[in-house]
Amino acid sequence: MSAYITATGSFLPGNPVPNEEMEDYLGTAAGITSDLRDLTLMNCGVKTRYYAIDKNQRTIISNAAMAANAVRDAAGRAGIGPNDVELLTAATTGPDMLAPGHASMVHAELGYGPMEISTSAGICSSGMMALKNAYLQVAIGEKRNAITVASELPSRVFKGSRYDEMGLLAEDGSLPLEAAFLRYMLSDGAGAAVIENAPAASGISLRIDWISLTSFANTEKTCMYGGSNSQAATKCWMDYPTAAAAEADGALVLRQDLSLLPHLIGLGADEWERLRKLGKFNPDTLTWIPAHYSSERLKEIVLKEFARRGINAGRPEKWYSNLTSVGNIGCAAIFVILDEMMTEGLIKAGDTLLCMVPESGRFVMSFMHLTAVSGAADRQP
Repeated sequence: MSAYITATGSFLPGNPVPNEEMEDYLGTAAGITSDLRDLTLMNCGVKTRYYAIDKNQRTIISNAAMAANAVRDAAGRAGIGPNDVELLTAATTGPDMLAPGHASMVHAELGYGPMEISTSAGICSSGMMALKNAYLQVAIGEKRNAITVASELPSRVFKGSRYDEMGLLAEDGSLPLEAAFLRYMLSDGAGAAVIENAPAASGISLRIDWISLTSFANTEKTCMYGGSNSQAATKCWMDYPTAAAAEADGALVLRQDLSLLPHLIGLGADEWERLRKLGKFNPDTLTWIPAHYSSERLKEIVLKEFARRGINAGRPEKWYSNLTSVGNIGCAAIFVILDEMMTEGLIKAGDTLLCMVPESGRFVMSFMHLTAVSGAADRQP
């Protein structure tokens, strides 16, 4: 049996926020210099992004509500009613609640009928983890349909007020780069995909040929993390006597060790070649390479590394991202990318797509191969 993405959906809160208005929403943060902000923006290449907080740093829509809006968008396009969904898989880096799981909160927000649910936790690859769950259940006939949704709301973590009480400042009054630059890179939003056991009767569907997820946490150090003030995580935020003490010690800051990012690039190249040598795809025949990456600068480094190794990465114009216009939405990024490609009519019947989603948490590489089919042409008699 096969499984198909028959519809996509997305939700981006509010209006696009240009670079010069970012701190109108996030507020200013002591210890973060304009030079650091400008350097980050120059390297990431983002021109506009979306925030689910207003200019008073108040949350205007929850993570679960954004996810529910993306689900409704996708379900509506697929013609699936609120009592017809058999499985909901949901992913996020920072849910609204510590418990219950994010999928429970999204299901409640939707108000759909009883269904199976599953929550995937992590960072960028958690969306692909949730999608693989849905894909496999539909492909083996366990479910006739499923909806996967991935959503992120990091802006509320980066509000200027949250930096005021943190014991992070260096002697010169500045914040360390690992604790500061992410506030100018990450964005809010949600994306969803409907997975069914047959393609849609009309229009383009995406047959899921395979999904590969590989963790390298057994050999790699933690690169992007929150909940501790050290990569070793010898003391986590719940180990402090109070939540206030954890925050004051910087345990609730989202950080990234930039010195480890070259490892991610190397692992991505290794995994690309491993899958190619297994015959999973042919770079020459790929139509599109929808890719989630955190900055335009990082994309340049990836392509240079591929070239240095003599790896065929396909023509640069095959690589597709909407990072510059919607920002870095973490685990939701690949869903919003595919939704944009589908709604703008960029994908034609017969096209092949290799989706690439790296995660710098403790290094996970995710790839997905899709084939575009046209309506009834691929339906079983």
